[in-house]
Amino acid sequence: MKKPALLVLGILLLAFISIYFIIPQNITATSTVTVDAIDGNVFKFLVKKDAWPKWWPGDHLATDSNSFTYNGTMYTIKKDANSYIEININTPKVELDSKINYLAADDGSTVITWEALKQSSLNPFERITEFVRIKNQQTEMDSILAHFKQFIQKDTNVYGLRIKIIKLTDNNMLVTNLIVKTIPQADVINAIVADLHKQIAAQKATETNKPMLSINKTDSNEYDIMVAIPINKAIKPAGNSVINHLVVGGNSMETEVKGGRHTIDNAFAQLRNFQKDYKLTGVAMPFELMITDRSVEKDTAKWVTKLYWPIL
Repeated sequence: MKKPALLVLGILLLAFISIYFIIPQNITATSTVTVDAIDGNVFKFLVKKDAWPKWWPGDHLATDSNSFTYNGTMYTIKKDANSYIEININTPKVELDSKINYLAADDGSTVITWEALKQSSLNPFERITEFVRIKNQQTEMDSILAHFKQFIQKDTNVYGLRIKIIKLTDNNMLVTNLIVKTIPQADVINAIVADLHKQIAAQKATETNKPMLSINKTDSNEYDIMVAIPINKAIKPAGNSVINHLVVGGNSMETEVKGGRHTIDNAFAQLRNFQKDYKLTGVAMPFELMITDRSVEKDTAKWVTKLYWPIL
């Protein structure tokens, strides 16, 4: 009878010893995700705590700007630095210290790593329980980072616009340029568009797209204004106009906005940020495609405009 009892005790002792080898002294939960976003944007929305309410999948405590909840777990931001953010994770049964780091990848993406750590108990039973609970917490961390990935990969969340890279299809353009001291009023632009319409109709050409407008400030604090209409063939322009050509098949950033000059200018600023963030090279002046007939619609809040910025 003694031998079986000793055998059982030996097996239990071996199991307890094995637990200490299998389950490390410091139990970790690690979640990793790769997002299609530059590291600068990850910094602005993930590492800086002020942006967390914009993407956090759970609740944000109004009484404590550093505290967030998700599926019954409390997440408290302890420190946000230049390259990481420290978070205390407090579940009903386990408390963990954690840190989120990020690393830029070569293709414009960013690798995010969230690691939580807890020193395991000397009690083998508690050690096993802690291991299971911490690994379950890793699943929650995976879910939170997956939500952040979904958020950060939408241009509307980062830039306030839906930005696409498209191929230019227009080639021949009838163009009028002028240099002015101030941005011309809508009636001046509309008069130029009307004149271009007349030239095109007189030579039986076909307009292939909406009128284009480009406004660029020069070094001498004047404004270089270009008004153009794409057409199906080259025609003989009037004395105040010329025929220009876009590179068919060339790349361009594209977005669409609704509103007047302030809205359009803000959108161009965001396209500039996008261009800078993704190291795109502009090869021509940006321009706007006037989808709404501004000579008919006087309410600028109703103007629909597509914006383009040719790039390499």
